[in-house]
Amino acid sequence: MAHHASHSELPLARLHRLPTALRAASPALIGLGGIGLVAAVLLDPDRGWRAYLVNWLFFMSVAQGALLLAAVVSITKGLWSRPIRRFALSFVGFLPIAYLAMVPLFIAADHIFPWIAAPIPGKDAWLNVPFLTARNLILFGILVALDLAFAYYALRPDLGLIRDQVPASLRDFYQRLTGQWLGQEAEELRSHRRLLVLGPALVVAYALAMGLIAWDFVMSLEPHWFSTLIGPYFFMGAFLGGVMATALLTLLYRDQLELEHWILPSTLHDLGKLGFGFTVFWGYLFFSQYIVIWYGLLPIEQAFVIHRFTEPFKYVAQAVGLLLFVIPFFGLLGVVTKRRPRLLATLASTSLVGLYLERYLLVYPSLWIGTERLPIGWQEPAIALFFAGLLLLALGWFAHRFPLMQLWQPPSEIELQGVERELAPDEAVPER
Repeated sequence: MAHHASHSELPLARLHRLPTALRAASPALIGLGGIGLVAAVLLDPDRGWRAYLVNWLFFMSVAQGALLLAAVVSITKGLWSRPIRRFALSFVGFLPIAYLAMVPLFIAADHIFPWIAAPIPGKDAWLNVPFLTARNLILFGILVALDLAFAYYALRPDLGLIRDQVPASLRDFYQRLTGQWLGQEAEELRSHRRLLVLGPALVVAYALAMGLIAWDFVMSLEPHWFSTLIGPYFFMGAFLGGVMATALLTLLYRDQLELEHWILPSTLHDLGKLGFGFTVFWGYLFFSQYIVIWYGLLPIEQAFVIHRFTEPFKYVAQAVGLLLFVIPFFGLLGVVTKRRPRLLATLASTSLVGLYLERYLLVYPSLWIGTERLPIGWQEPAIALFFAGLLLLALGWFAHRFPLMQLWQPPSEIELQGVERELAPDEAVPER
C-alpha cells in the first residue's frame, strides 16, 4: 500500500476557494438570473419554460459529463489524469441541484411538450406526463445517487488523511463522512474495491439515463420523428462538454493556485487530446445520424433535419458546426495549442458555446415549426445566468470542503508506475 508524503509537501491538501470574483458573482448571478427566470415564465410561459429546458439540458449535461470523466479516468487507470481528477469530480456538487431542477419541467409540461395538446395515437402509453415523470425521476435519480456514491468513495481516503487539519467549522462534517474509520490502508483498499464496481455501474447508468433524457426531452418534441442514434449523440455531446468544462476549471485553478509544477504542459496536452478525440467522435455521430436520414429520403425522418437546416435556424446550425467542430478540430489538431493554457482555454470555451447552441438547436426548432423569426432574446441568457450561478455555487462549495487533488493512490495505479510508495510532488506527473 502507498506511503504518503507529509501533508506539508502536498499543497493541495489544503482547502481552497474559487477566485474572489467568481465567489462574488455566484449570488449575483443567481439573484439576477432568478428574477429573469420568474419574469420569463410569468410574461410568456411557453417561451420561459422552453428556455428553462434548454439551459437545464446544457448545464446538466456539462456537470454530468465532467463527473463521467472522473469515473472513466479512474476505470482506465489514467495516471496522466491524477492532477485533474478532482476538478472533474467537483462538478458532482451541481448534480443534486440539476435533479431538483428537473422537477419544474414536469410541472410545466403543458408549456413544453406538444403531444399533451395533440396526443399521438399508439404512443400515448409512453408519451404521458405521469409515466414521463416517473421514469425520468427514477432513472436520473439512480444516476445521481451513483454519482454521489462514486464521489464519496473517491474522496473518503483523503478525508481521513486531513480530517485533523481542516478548520474547526468543518470538523463535524469530516467526522460524519469518515465514520467507522478502518485505518488508512484498509480505507484505501475498500475505496479502491468500491470504485471498481461503482465506476462501470455509473457508466451504464449514464448511458441509460442520458439516453432516456434525449428521447423524452428532445425526440418527443417532434413525436412523429425517431432516431436510434439520438441517445448516444446526446450523451457523448454531454461528455465532450464535461471534458471542456474540466479543462477550463483546471486552467483556472492552475493559474490561481500556481500549480505549474503539478499540472504540467504534458497534462494539458493529454487533456487537449481527449477534447480533440471526442470533438471528432461528436462529428462522427452527427454525420452518422445525418447520412442515414439523407440516404433514406423518408419524409418523417427528414423533417427533423429540415427544421434545423432551413431559415431561421440554419444560421444557428452553421454556428454549431463551426464552434463545436471546425474550430476545436483544427485548433486542437496541433501540439502547441494543447500545451498553451490561454489557447486551450479559448478552444474549450468555444466548444462550450457551441454545445449550448447545439442544445438550443435540439429543442427550439421542434417547438417553433414554420416560424420566420429566430426565437432568441433575453429569456435564454437570463435563465443561463441563474444556472451558471448555481454551478459556481456548487463548485465553490466543493473547493472549500475537499482537497483539490487526489492524495491517495489505488494499488493498481502504483503497480502501473512500478513503485511501492506515493510519488513526491515533483514526480507526480512526469514530463513526457
